[in-house]
Amino acid sequence: MLTDAASVRHFATRTEELGYGSLWAGDRLFVPLRPKSAYPGDDYSLYLERVGRNADPLTLVATAAAVTSHVRFNFSTLNAPLHEPVQLARTLTTLDFLSNGRLDVGFGLSWVRDEYDALGLEWANRGRRLDDILSFLDAWWTTNPVTFESPTLSLPPAQVDLRPVQPGGPPVWLGGASEAALYRVGRRAAGWLIFDSLPTEFAASLWEVARRSADAAGRDPDALKRSVRVNVEQGEQVDRIIERLDKVAASGADEAVVEFNLALSAVDEALEFAQEVIQKRGGWR
Repeated sequence: MLTDAASVRHFATRTEELGYGSLWAGDRLFVPLRPKSAYPGDDYSLYLERVGRNADPLTLVATAAAVTSHVRFNFSTLNAPLHEPVQLARTLTTLDFLSNGRLDVGFGLSWVRDEYDALGLEWANRGRRLDDILSFLDAWWTTNPVTFESPTLSLPPAQVDLRPVQPGGPPVWLGGASEAALYRVGRRAAGWLIFDSLPTEFAASLWEVARRSADAAGRDPDALKRSVRVNVEQGEQVDRIIERLDKVAASGADEAVVEFNLALSAVDEALEFAQEVIQKRGGWR
């Protein structure tokens, strides 16, 4: 959908003008023609058609931050285990610094096993690698000099003077739809990234896992947040999206993310849709 540099800047400035509170970037290293792992959606051919133009999400956020003043940024999701941890830490700190503290970081594991294979990473070890990266980022953002040692990452004492604007670093959100994922949310994250397509009772049971996990870790369960992604389907009308957003709000979620990528192919079309949604529904809640 973002076909050139001008369209990236235009989309960012216009959505901020419309009153949206955050802009989100996805992370797909490449799109395999015949993936080794199961696609979590219904139509992989459409996914191939719409998601093959993959820009680096960190660079996209930097570009958008340079032309905006108050909208926040997040990722749905940044696949942390696919990134080299030291470079990731430096880049995220730089983004938080350059955006004047407007950065949140949504992490996931990626459903595409082919990405791990291409980078020589163990698919079975992805959860452990994510945990190590979360611990490493915490050390990078809160200590100086920084040192870190784990089975997957080692850093000798190093001077790291660039500090994030947000004390303790950008808030970290985590995706996932398993008990293990929600246990990690409760222990380590500011909130949970979820899709509105997840069955209501199942989502509620997972949320309780996160809350119990937070309590067991000595954290306040009531401080955990939920951000719900609403994927616009081809041909779906604005009124239907508003119904879905109303349902998300009624569930008690703290934020909703409207994703146009699989339904709309042009920036102007997406902006018209975004304008109609916010004009008809107004602000969140």
